[in-house]
Amino acid sequence: MPLTPRFAEVERKGDAVRRPRSQRRSARQRAIRPPLRGGVNACPLVLPEADFATLGEWAVSRFGPAGEGLFAGDIFYDFAIPALAADPYRPGTRLHIFRPVPDEPAEPIVLDVVHRAERFVVVDKPHGIATIPRGSYVARSVTIAARRQLSNDDVAAAHRLDAETAGLVLLTEDPRWRGPYQDMFAARKVTKIYEAVARCVDLGALAGKLPGVAKAEAGHLGEWVRVDLRLAREPGAIAVHVAEGEPNAVTYIRKVRQLRATPDLVPAAADGEATAPPTLALYELRPITGRLHQLRATLNYLGAPIAGDPLYPKVLSLEDTAARSFPTQLLAAQLSFVDPVDGEQVHIRTRRTLQFLTL
Repeated sequence: MPLTPRFAEVERKGDAVRRPRSQRRSARQRAIRPPLRGGVNACPLVLPEADFATLGEWAVSRFGPAGEGLFAGDIFYDFAIPALAADPYRPGTRLHIFRPVPDEPAEPIVLDVVHRAERFVVVDKPHGIATIPRGSYVARSVTIAARRQLSNDDVAAAHRLDAETAGLVLLTEDPRWRGPYQDMFAARKVTKIYEAVARCVDLGALAGKLPGVAKAEAGHLGEWVRVDLRLAREPGAIAVHVAEGEPNAVTYIRKVRQLRATPDLVPAAADGEATAPPTLALYELRPITGRLHQLRATLNYLGAPIAGDPLYPKVLSLEDTAARSFPTQLLAAQLSFVDPVDGEQVHIRTRRTLQFLTL
């Protein structure tokens, strides 16, 4: 099919052919930065006002003894010009620095490619890795793993899943298409279905009784309940909570079936005390909005915390989180959308299965 006018590959001005402004800006940025290494960008840094005589003096002051080693090919000016320790220190100069990757795995992360199209690829993210490199997650991210696996440094995520959630992530392979697909997710033009194993509750009984919970409209969502909440996070907190005010998180939820509970696979009780194994259930969730931890916090609000969740209903220590015998039982299972470039209908289903469903 022909490309839609908005996303045509080129702009025309008179008889000249020009790329869209966003593409030209991305091209300039790529020209300025040094090439990626192992899929990882150098960190940009602007030199502050200081009285150092040389870059070497500044590097040792900034990074300690490791600063001297940066000049063996890990620090550059714009346009990939190598910086030298003896170079004069000039405040305001922009540098690009390659730092050691803190989480390099012993073996490469291999992603399951569920769907590959001309402009994008969809992979199944495992539990425990991030979508984009950030903080302690660098090599243990879908973006870096996919760049290495596909031998393509232009791979970029069109949306995000948190590290605790497994399932489908759409990646673009060419900067030309990054904007259309990222905009598609940002504009909520993608139908996303998640699966979760959590404590079994009667959703119908909660509708109309628990604030923000109502039965969905008749039709194909007739078996679902709609949950409208306001989610907020206090400064410094890692978990969100339900707050008063205008709802900013909308989720449709339905219970698919009840599951058998076993003593060693039990969601934590709200008070942290040991309890008898609860009855568990498989739920489907359809988020309309995309707030941080929306599905995890919403199920917890309903009295159905997700099995294995280290944040809801209580925040586990790093030690207890690492000691879990199973990850958070939340899976991004389906993506459906109209392709923003060629108008084709796309429906993709995960090949992963939640651990509890295999018992």
